[in-house]
Amino acid sequence: MAGLGVIVLVVALGLLATVMARPARAAQARRRAVRAMPSWVHEPPLRSEDAERRSLDLLRSVVNPDEWEMFQELGFICVTGKRGRRPGSPPDSPPRYRYLIYPHLPVVALLPRSMAPVREYCVQFPDRTGMPSGPLLPVGDDVLAKWMTLRADEDRLLSYANVGGAGCQVPLSTVERDLERLERWHRRRDEASAQNGSSVDALGGAGGASPAVSSSIRF
Repeated sequence: MAGLGVIVLVVALGLLATVMARPARAAQARRRAVRAMPSWVHEPPLRSEDAERRSLDLLRSVVNPDEWEMFQELGFICVTGKRGRRPGSPPDSPPRYRYLIYPHLPVVALLPRSMAPVREYCVQFPDRTGMPSGPLLPVGDDVLAKWMTLRADEDRLLSYANVGGAGCQVPLSTVERDLERLERWHRRRDEASAQNGSSVDALGGAGGASPAVSSSIRF
């Protein structure tokens, strides 16, 4: 009986050690996956701060100056979808939607004229490079990925994204506040452009230049 007890004790201890080792093995596997980089990557992962800075530098180099200024001041970018994307509509018809692009939040679709929010398109571009910041892309990369997808293949994004009603993840009060901020931002820019045009006229210029407005924001 004593020998049987010893055997039972050894088996129980073995099972306990196996159960306790599982979390450690899982953690080691996750660390190996994080460390696994593509063969063409020859530089170590960036620190989170450096990754964020580089992502914003890249965003600035790709979007137009108006959109970059908007993102800097407001924290989002408003873009207009391509014209004539409604089924059966002529090529010069208004776009289906305008969009508010937030970092790490769904893309908010707005009616093109009234700017009323109607849908949320949840798209996520996970970071698979094992950066210390975790599974989310840096802010600039996330915004740029959504911006490029809307520009390059709007229909595909709308088809594959998880669709939610307006206000599902981005509160309607936030959208309304941001649209008011966007309108004030436009007014400030228009007033500054008008003042600059008046200054040119006063100096004998050929006339004030029209306000520089992003083609992705207004018609």
